[in-house]
Amino acid sequence: MTFAQMLRAAFLLAAAIGASAAYADGVCVKGYRDTTAAERQTMLAVMEAAKAALPGAPTGWIIGGYEELSPVGTICKDGENTPWAYSFSRTFNRTDDQAARDQALAEAGAKVRAAQAARQPRLDALMARSQALGAELGTAAQKGDQTRVDAINREFEKTSKQLEAIYAQTNDPALLESVAKATMQDRTMSIGIAVNPGGISNAEMKKSQAPAGAHSAYRWTTSADGVSEGHALLLFGAWQPRAEGGVESQRRGTHSSSAAHAVAVTVAADPARLDSLLTSIDFGEIAATVAR
Repeated sequence: MTFAQMLRAAFLLAAAIGASAAYADGVCVKGYRDTTAAERQTMLAVMEAAKAALPGAPTGWIIGGYEELSPVGTICKDGENTPWAYSFSRTFNRTDDQAARDQALAEAGAKVRAAQAARQPRLDALMARSQALGAELGTAAQKGDQTRVDAINREFEKTSKQLEAIYAQTNDPALLESVAKATMQDRTMSIGIAVNPGGISNAEMKKSQAPAGAHSAYRWTTSADGVSEGHALLLFGAWQPRAEGGVESQRRGTHSSSAAHAVAVTVAADPARLDSLLTSIDFGEIAATVAR
């Protein structure tokens, strides 16, 4: 089972943000240039201001991972007038219930081992019978006894189905989901800040109440392996709807391409914790980064 929640911030940005304005994947006709110190300082100031608007870790949680702020260092001159995309994220890891999660995992492991031990004699018997049938099939084939060959093949099919049923019990989806929920639900939270991200499209997102200073806001919920997660997307600055769906960040007048023309904030947390995490973010400060 794969639990992607530990990397959810990166996944959220990759899933929500479409084509970047950096022209990184196309052919650069006019060549590249290094960004200037002033341009890098503009980008760094935007990210520092947005970072300052994010909350610290709540009680029972810690901030996980690195939060290095990396301004764009090189740009293709073909897209020099298109706002440059840059981003960072913050992840929170829960620590106050680690003992309980470890205990739940240990108990689930004990149940799995006990169930496997109970099935093992039957599994061994079926495997032994399959091997014996294989030997009998060879003998019958050598003798040209088609009636016996057909009978053995029928028993082979019956034995195979019984083995499949046992293996299905070993990978019981209900058990796996219960383990995932006990060990992974409400374990991490994340906030992603994407500046001038380009296109954003998600078929699941629904419009919600936007905070003061925001262009618009959206929410949706996902569920995988028994673990539910609430998501919020908040947009600041210049945005326009796209004909193919979603929205796309726009340029603001004659401001430098290194400035924040549009900002997308992606937030992910347990559905019951999402509102409190959103409330802890200073969206006024984030909105102000676009006005700089």
